[in-house]
Amino acid sequence: MNEPTAFEKRIKQTYRLPEMDLVFYDHLEVKLKAFHSASKVKAKGAFHLSRGWIYAMIVPLVICALTLTIGPSRVWAQILSALGVVPGIGLVDTSSPFRQLAEPVSDTKDGITLAIKSAFLSADQTVITYTMSDLPVEIKPAKFGDPECSTPAYLTLPDGSKVEASATGGNLAPDGSFVYDIRFSGPFPANFDRATLVFPCLEGTARGSGPEDWPMVLTFKPASEDVTVYPATLMPSPASVENPAVVKPPIVDGDHQEGMVVLGVVEKPDSYWITWAYPDTFDKDVRANNQLYVVPFNPVLYDANGTELPEPGQDIQLELWKYEGSLVNQLSDQDKLKYTGSLHTFVVPKSGVAFPVYAKQDVYERSFPEKKAYADFEFDGSQVQTSDKPVEINQEIQIGSIKFKLVSIGKSQYGGYTFNFDGQESKVITAEVDLVGYDSDLHGSDSFNLNDPYHFSTSVMYTQIPAGKLTVRISYPAVLGDKISFIGSWSPDQK
Repeated sequence: MNEPTAFEKRIKQTYRLPEMDLVFYDHLEVKLKAFHSASKVKAKGAFHLSRGWIYAMIVPLVICALTLTIGPSRVWAQILSALGVVPGIGLVDTSSPFRQLAEPVSDTKDGITLAIKSAFLSADQTVITYTMSDLPVEIKPAKFGDPECSTPAYLTLPDGSKVEASATGGNLAPDGSFVYDIRFSGPFPANFDRATLVFPCLEGTARGSGPEDWPMVLTFKPASEDVTVYPATLMPSPASVENPAVVKPPIVDGDHQEGMVVLGVVEKPDSYWITWAYPDTFDKDVRANNQLYVVPFNPVLYDANGTELPEPGQDIQLELWKYEGSLVNQLSDQDKLKYTGSLHTFVVPKSGVAFPVYAKQDVYERSFPEKKAYADFEFDGSQVQTSDKPVEINQEIQIGSIKFKLVSIGKSQYGGYTFNFDGQESKVITAEVDLVGYDSDLHGSDSFNLNDPYHFSTSVMYTQIPAGKLTVRISYPAVLGDKISFIGSWSPDQK
């Protein structure tokens, strides 16, 4: 069994979903948010002379003047000099004093307890964390696929204005409890010391059930003076990926080598946090999982002697993920699309390490040679649904020049059908499936198996499962290609 990648681990701790192609959904979420952000910017009126618009005119002029005077790299460093990393929060603007929750707040309704544990307010964001007791069975979705609460909490301010959440998430705390995060972008008004956090519904409840419009009144105060802030440096947006570092085996073992870029550096008393990334690639003409890289390997860090450095423990890893999420918010929309799914932060000790260090991420290329052709096959859905084991099919499938086999069809454990394939003849590792005439609630595929890549499964799930004579349409076969080693190097003198 393959060790899950760091991104798969993050998804499993953050989202309570079945075992499917979750890396793709993470990429998709990032892309949708990035495009949404870009569209919001474009929609703003160009001639509304608000103070923010005037600042937007002044800042580029100042940057341009500074660039001509002292050079672009020093300008970038000065612009980002107000950024730092606060443990448990991530990357924040340090240009004004922080504020925090004056005291924890909790309330109980219908046997459910909400507890607001903390709030952190900086010049660029507000982060609120809360916990929730177990939900009664009667307000949970009856089965997988039933509609759930999807509306995040929002803030109402004393002047009646409303602040929408910019991101929500959560993770398992070291004590085993689940802690939720709500992030709000932009500054919280300095003249307000309180707000009301309103939960339209509770995460995990069936839509229309459980407490609704639940208000929690929060009061804020200046943060204690001992808040730890670690200096952070973000690198300018690279025009292209650097040439790969010249390294020796065993660091490189791919069919060929590509370069990685450093996106950020955080300096702590005994270590550095270095974030590397490579440009992810997608095929826009492929309908669903259109990634052109398969990532079955964990990223690895080596020192100059070729010694592999250990991965951080769970507590540090959770901190790194929060930092990465806040770092992504600092990227341009273009760089979000390019790097978010591929970035990884390593902890580099200051002592006992031979510099430079080398980050390595191995991936496999994959391609979609047949993007317009498809194959249809008819089967008895009722036979599959009443069978205790997958029904053998052994049907040869040919899509254009690609040949593979549909071995069997079984029941999905989440309600629907699972199609099992053998793609060895043409090195096929995934394929899309649809039941003609039926819109599925969710598609899923099993994780890439490095030891047996050509036997794979794809599932379609439904709230109301189709039965009887059905036609499955098979399309977009993905063919496995070369192994690539992405390599990046760093040493303290590059800060």
